[in-house]
Amino acid sequence: MNVGQLVVKKLVSLPVSSSMREVAKVMKENDVSSVILTNEKGEIVAIVTERDITRAVADGLDYSTPAGRIGNGPVISVERDLPLLEALELMGEKKIRHLLVKDKDQPIGVVSLREVANTISLMNFADSY
Repeated sequence: MNVGQLVVKKLVSLPVSSSMREVAKVMKENDVSSVILTNEKGEIVAIVTERDITRAVADGLDYSTPAGRIGNGPVISVERDLPLLEALELMGEKKIRHLLVKDKDQPIGVVSLREVANTISLMNFADSY
C-alpha cells in the first residue's frame, strides 16, 4: 500500500497571510488536521497543524496572528506511490506528523502520522489472520 491510497480529503490551503483564526475555522469546516499555506505566487511555503494552533493559543498569541508566523516550512512532500513504511520512516527521521502527497509534482492531499500508523497496524493485524 502507498501514501496516495490514504488521500481521501481534498487539499486545503490558504494564503500565508491568513489569520490563525481563519486557519482554525477552515480546519473545522473541512474536518482536517492541517492547512497548507501558499504565497502570492501560489507556491506552498508552510503547513499549519492542529498542534501549531494549540501551541499558539497556549503561548497567548492573538487569534489575528498571521498563520505564516505559526506554520512550519518547508513542507516535506512525497510522491503518491511511496510505500507506507517508507513514509513512516521519513516522518520519524524528519520528526514531522504530516506529509504533503503529490502526483507528478501536483499536490493532491496531506496524510498524517496517525493515518499512516493506523493503516500499517491494520495491515499487520489482517496479515496475522
